[in-house]
Amino acid sequence: MEKQGKMHYAWWIMIASAAIYAASVGIIVSCAGLLYRAVAQDFGVGVSDISLYTSIMYLTVTIFLPFAGKFLNKFDVRYILTIAGIINALAFGLMSFYTSAWNFYISGVALGIGSTFLIYGTIPLLINNWFKAKAGTALGFAMAFMGIGGAIFAQITGALIESIGWRPTYMILGVCIALLILPFTLFVIRSKPEDMNKQPYGAEETTNKVVVQAQPETGVMKNVAIKTIPFYLILGFTGLFGLASTVGFHVPNFIQSVGFSAAMAATGVTCVTIGQTGGKFLIGAVNDKFGVKLALLTGIGSGILGTIALLFSDSFGIAMMYLGALLFGIGFSGSTLLPPMVIREVFGGRDYASIYTTIMSASTLGVAVGTTLFSYIFDTTGSYYIVFITVITLFVVVISSSIFSLNWKKKLNV
Repeated sequence: MEKQGKMHYAWWIMIASAAIYAASVGIIVSCAGLLYRAVAQDFGVGVSDISLYTSIMYLTVTIFLPFAGKFLNKFDVRYILTIAGIINALAFGLMSFYTSAWNFYISGVALGIGSTFLIYGTIPLLINNWFKAKAGTALGFAMAFMGIGGAIFAQITGALIESIGWRPTYMILGVCIALLILPFTLFVIRSKPEDMNKQPYGAEETTNKVVVQAQPETGVMKNVAIKTIPFYLILGFTGLFGLASTVGFHVPNFIQSVGFSAAMAATGVTCVTIGQTGGKFLIGAVNDKFGVKLALLTGIGSGILGTIALLFSDSFGIAMMYLGALLFGIGFSGSTLLPPMVIREVFGGRDYASIYTTIMSASTLGVAVGTTLFSYIFDTTGSYYIVFITVITLFVVVISSSIFSLNWKKKLNV
């Protein structure tokens, strides 16, 4: 039981989650593209030869994520995240010693294994365990550090590449990953409040008992969930959302493809990052105050408006382009924040970890496919027109399937 005036331990779990996201996404994902060109030029190969390790990483996550729930239910989360943090820090740092492109593919597999737990498999589960109130706000805050970490470390990475080269940069970033993740996984993270004789934040406190009695979770088991229509609606919603979200990676190339400068393209990326960061807070707060349906409309609606603005921005100027990038960033933020909210709402918390990790594998597959597919469409057609039309269509399908799945909740007796 928490003493009055003392910060509830759940907030430390949120802070630890934010640090893990800052390292796992802010460095490993967001800074990867800044290093591709320098490595490719040094090796005398194409940028795509180096960037392929990122696709390998996401494909590895897709393969391992359906099994992550079993590990999370069987082993202590502290040990899982600590091992995953060590794997990712080493895999990223060791890139400083590589001498050919295929070496990076090995790190891609290792990063995929670690990221299965650090990015997708664990944090929503921890937030779900520790927060009975303000769960959306807590998850939104933690996920906001994907963008905040990316914004900070992108500037650091760019400066390091210019001053000391890409090899020492990889090593320094590997150390940063370890410093951001390991202290929290070793000394802060705990799987459940019951492990510390505490209650989740927002649960009713009992003042006359020292030992907390765990309340049974409601919901359906995975073996039941996979036999229902909502499971496949949410699976499709999550995969297509991941696919559509990869347009965010193409914003700088799009801006330059219509005649604007590299500096303007960098500003466009900043707009996406600001939208992505703010979107985490906005969607989380809307979910907590008004419910998951309005959160879906807020996130996906922003993505649709942003894509429409980008579609017509070459006719209306750079201001429209920045607005589109900002709005799309809000939608982009929902690709990882909204699926766990919908899963929790439809299937409950009884077997949340297993259901969540299985469904989120569709998101990583969508990201792996979208990154390459949209590049191919641009290379073939010379513009992003078809890409934007495709993404708008995907968003409409995504919001329809998610709302329809929520309407099945009563039939599942959750």
